[in-house]
Amino acid sequence: MTPAADLLRQADAVLLDFDGPVCNIFAGLPASVVASRLKELLIREGVRLPQDVEALDDPLKVLRRTADIAPELVDKVETALMANEVEAATCAAITPGVREFLEACAVVGKPVAIVSNNSEPAIETFLALTDLGEWVTAVSGRPIGEPEQMKPHPQSTLRACKALGVEPARAVLIGDSDFDMQAASSAGIRSIAYANEQGKAESLTQAGADAVTRSMAELAEQR
Repeated sequence: MTPAADLLRQADAVLLDFDGPVCNIFAGLPASVVASRLKELLIREGVRLPQDVEALDDPLKVLRRTADIAPELVDKVETALMANEVEAATCAAITPGVREFLEACAVVGKPVAIVSNNSEPAIETFLALTDLGEWVTAVSGRPIGEPEQMKPHPQSTLRACKALGVEPARAVLIGDSDFDMQAASSAGIRSIAYANEQGKAESLTQAGADAVTRSMAELAEQR
């Protein structure tokens, strides 16, 4: 496996997942609460929830399944999810070391884009509140009304590369989920797994990660 420091040095630009490497967006407003709100919306609209949807505690998964069970309500669920994400962004917890990492990228002239399945308004809200936005060149969030285009689909990663003016092969993506690794691989982008929890390094390596880091502070020192 290639050391994370080598991938960073070789890359002309950095793509950074939002929920995980940048913050815990649902630290103050739990994801399970948001998922419940979305399910309640579907029920009010007359949708009989399948058992697997009733059990979901991830609002992004609720949005994905809405496209299957009630496609005519995707826009309504999307709008509700976005409002909840913006609310969550106001009380999200910043990831230790990410500020230093972004500053380090700026020092060496490496542009950064946020690539996320969260909505752009939520991301921009958090960046403004934390003053991190000055180090972020572009934001490529969830394609509105097209949940099938969320990661692991490569669309948002390719859109970010285009915004930064770099070829996918010259970028590196840092993420903490299987979907991040799969999206990077599909787009021809090298990836670094942000494995801040027990067992994540192994699972993300199996998902295709080219390198692993345990913390954003560690990456800040390696850029």
